[in-house]
Amino acid sequence: MKNILLVFSVFMAFTSISQSAMDKTLESACDCISKKNSEEVFDYDSYLALVIECASPVILKNQEELKDELNITTNDEMAAIEEIGGKVGERLVMECPKFMELTLKVLGDDQELRDLAVEEYTDSESEGEEMIDEGTVMSINKEFPCQLTVKNKQGETLNFLWTEPIDVADEYVSNPDSLKGRKVAIVYYYGDIYDAKAGEYVTRKIIQEITPL
Repeated sequence: MKNILLVFSVFMAFTSISQSAMDKTLESACDCISKKNSEEVFDYDSYLALVIECASPVILKNQEELKDELNITTNDEMAAIEEIGGKVGERLVMECPKFMELTLKVLGDDQELRDLAVEEYTDSESEGEEMIDEGTVMSINKEFPCQLTVKNKQGETLNFLWTEPIDVADEYVSNPDSLKGRKVAIVYYYGDIYDAKAGEYVTRKIIQEITPL
């Protein structure tokens, strides 16, 4: 009986570990990297493009879970993404054989160059690029700047700022509360806004388009 309980406990422990956001992120990114043709990664730029293509989407998808697991407490979204990207990059080098192979091929043993790759990845993955997410509008804070809180299809709660003219029907501009409870697709980008209370610029999701579904 003790042996059965021990085996069961170990099984449950491994099951719990396998469901972590970090493990899911690493598995997805590594699977993507492993399917790529090694010959297409021959210099620093092609290496960086591969990292962005394979790791960026899954990091953004699991961002909130990763923040909790890694005990990242900053309210600056871009800073959080940078920290997550660095930790994911470190783990990928150690745990994804194909990525380690490509890292050694392109970067060799130059630790400074490896750090630069992670830094440039986290700086460029979101800056100015349009992205899209879908979900249900949970609440709308009409204090300036207007903020929409949306629960996406993965169950993550995301905050978007409505700070500029966007592509949306006039009825929602005059009455943004009518969006509450609606399923929407939101096109957005990461932009910097000034937080007067904090006395600094912070990076937030800025809405470009809202389409009710």
